[in-house]
Amino acid sequence: MTAPAQAPKGAMLEEVLRAYFVRAGFFVVRGVPFRFADEDLTDVDLWLYDRPTGTSRRVQICDVKYKQRPKAVERIFWTSGLASALDVDGAYVATTDKRKGLRSVAKKLDIQLIDGNDIQRIQNNQNVLYANRISDEWLIQELQSIDREFRNKDLQDARSDILSALSEGFGAPSGVRALEGFSRLAAAAASYHPDSKAARAAGRLAYLAAAIACESLDYVSIGAAFRTMEERRELILNAVRLGALSDENGQQALKLALALMEKYAPGGKSTASAVETNLKKDLQQIPAEIVADQAIRLLKADQLFLTGRELEMASYQVVLPSFDDLSVQTKSMLGALLDYARVDRERFAHAWKVEPATAVTNEMAEFGFRDVSQQQNLFRDQE
Repeated sequence: MTAPAQAPKGAMLEEVLRAYFVRAGFFVVRGVPFRFADEDLTDVDLWLYDRPTGTSRRVQICDVKYKQRPKAVERIFWTSGLASALDVDGAYVATTDKRKGLRSVAKKLDIQLIDGNDIQRIQNNQNVLYANRISDEWLIQELQSIDREFRNKDLQDARSDILSALSEGFGAPSGVRALEGFSRLAAAAASYHPDSKAARAAGRLAYLAAAIACESLDYVSIGAAFRTMEERRELILNAVRLGALSDENGQQALKLALALMEKYAPGGKSTASAVETNLKKDLQQIPAEIVADQAIRLLKADQLFLTGRELEMASYQVVLPSFDDLSVQTKSMLGALLDYARVDRERFAHAWKVEPATAVTNEMAEFGFRDVSQQQNLFRDQE
């Protein structure tokens, strides 16, 4: 893997804050596309998911701006609107601006403010960044390089599709999207030439998709937090099998579509009935039990959320861990996902070899995000 040129300071700040939130116990994804009517409108700098208690979950976003004149007040109002559009539980604004008056504006709009003083304190802690993680800039460059070799954008598009699922419907919809992405990427990793850059990159993205699938199902499970495990299993089973159709809004949309088909399609009622029958038949063939049963085992042990975090960490490690290097509970979940995707476990486990740490040490030193001194220089041109 070839390290890119030093990243912009805005990107470096996002990496620092992502590491800060990860260390605080959050599941964090950076650069989530926000789409509307098939158009990319903006990116969510940091998408945050955590569990304040055993029976509650919280989704938040963080807007990060590094500029000499960051226009923090405008960002606070903008982030408030974005949080409302995404229907999340809360939002942060991280700005290098240090003016005291910003806190009152943020408080009025129910926004958590991370100001310039907070950022300096975070950056002065040399233990915030993970020494063994790559950045998104590094990952994207690697995906672009591989896609150029294959003359397509398959890996870049796969990454974008996985991340956009979070903003388009976290829970059952994102879970199904992540499972679909994992199935394609795991199959690709197993089919590329063993130990190739392409196999390793597809493996990274497969881990990331699996992480999002785990967190999506963890979020779904809270809908039955005070019910029996069998009821929680049924809830997850429906989420995996039906996706966006699993909730009341999805069922209403399906009923409306069938009613319109019955009224306007040739054949009317018989056509609508045949479509409904075939749809149910196809949905029943989805091996959802494989995923639901393993998810419930991890939920009983209070491990599903942590498994998602481990898979996310694995996907960004400089030395990409193999299937056999993961923890027991994470291997069990990943194995269930491979069975769901009908991908041979052994082929996936041997898709790439674990590189010796010494093979990547020099590349880590060359890259700005691995050098803590870069973390301390973010404010130098503002002093």
